[in-house]
Amino acid sequence: MIYHILNGDALREMFPPQIEGEQIVFRECLVDGPVLPDEGQELWQLREAFILSNYPEASQDDYKTNSYEEILKIKAIPADSRIYCWFEEDLFCQVNLWFLFNYLKTHPAEVNLVLPYPDSPYHFSVLGEKELIETYEKKAKKLSPRERAVLGDLWLHFQQKNVFEALQIAGQFTERFPFLKPAVEAWRDSMPLGDYPGKPVATLQAIRDELATSDFPTLFREFHRRVPIYGFGDLQVKRIGEEAGIF
Repeated sequence: MIYHILNGDALREMFPPQIEGEQIVFRECLVDGPVLPDEGQELWQLREAFILSNYPEASQDDYKTNSYEEILKIKAIPADSRIYCWFEEDLFCQVNLWFLFNYLKTHPAEVNLVLPYPDSPYHFSVLGEKELIETYEKKAKKLSPRERAVLGDLWLHFQQKNVFEALQIAGQFTERFPFLKPAVEAWRDSMPLGDYPGKPVATLQAIRDELATSDFPTLFREFHRRVPIYGFGDLQVKRIGEEAGIF
């Protein structure tokens, strides 16, 4: 059997029907909010509480059904399957991917990584049906158990906020995984340090001041243009801006 783990519903909606296999949609934004459960608490419980308290829009969907149970399907993939993980190179996607590879660390199935074209590293959306099929057939990377373990270890470092350990790992795999180092550096730069609020907040503040506006659509478009490496959606950028008092 062939299984495709897709990075979101947008890709699912444009996924070519000619590509055979079951689809599992990874619906999470692990880059945003707590990811280290307390003793006796499960990650999905921590995430559900965070998402429901910070994203009222999410209350329309049941987290357990929409996200947690969808992720659980991954563990049920048969051992003799081939798994294709369709993820982009921005930090949003990469953190989800690190979790996924930690989740798959001991799974016996063959695991492949599918990335967008190099000239659009943060967007599958720019690819047409023909390009998506070509990406699947010719550009998927089969990962060794060691590579899967290394990528999975990045999730453990992310949970513990061990960014410098993650940078060391990324630096050792620049030839095989050149997208890792920029993503980990973006994570490092997002951390507040002294009076510096972190790059996402600082970027939003600079855009607001330069454009002399607090109009969210305008700020969001410019944020995406300047720092596409973060891959944040409108909900994440809005929450960041509101917490910082930008709008």
